[in-house]
Amino acid sequence: MTAESTEFDGAVMDALLLRVQEGLVRLDRRVLLAALCPGVSGAHTRSLLEASVVPSSPQLEALFHWRNGTELQSGAALGDLHLFPGFYFLSVEDAVADYQAFVSDPRWSPGWLPVFANGGGDFYVVDLAGAGEVRHFRVDASEHPVEFLSLESMLYTIAAGFERGVFFVDEDGYLEMDDVSFGSLSAVLNPDVAWWVD
Repeated sequence: MTAESTEFDGAVMDALLLRVQEGLVRLDRRVLLAALCPGVSGAHTRSLLEASVVPSSPQLEALFHWRNGTELQSGAALGDLHLFPGFYFLSVEDAVADYQAFVSDPRWSPGWLPVFANGGGDFYVVDLAGAGEVRHFRVDASEHPVEFLSLESMLYTIAAGFERGVFFVDEDGYLEMDDVSFGSLSAVLNPDVAWWVD
């Protein structure tokens, strides 16, 4: 089985998010789990995105319905709030604010909505002007490749990273990953994405 899917299925998305959550529980990421905000309705997500001239998508609405990002005011170190190694989950409000801050950047596309951030200007963005691919925007790079064909594919790969021990907690208590193993896993699960297989 690969991470690709042809049509959105809300039950599949819910199952993927549960698998990610179970991975966080297994690794005892209590600070993050306590900082995840309650979800919001699809109508709330749609209204905020449409007001920013960005279309919504069923996958985004399901994601923000599960949880509406991470509460950064909890007093925790940013590294304790990572949903997967190196990145925390933005609320739909923060996603819109970051979108508005970056939309005039010549490296940014008006259809890109940031969903995961590293706190230093790098994001995983969903390309809402395209087919919903997920790109990795690096603030110090001029090209921002597609890494996943959909948000669902990305979550499928992240869930597998937890389940196969690719993600782990290091001796300092931070969520880390075996980069080589993650690259190999991503190539297997995302065989049509040049970033992983070329």
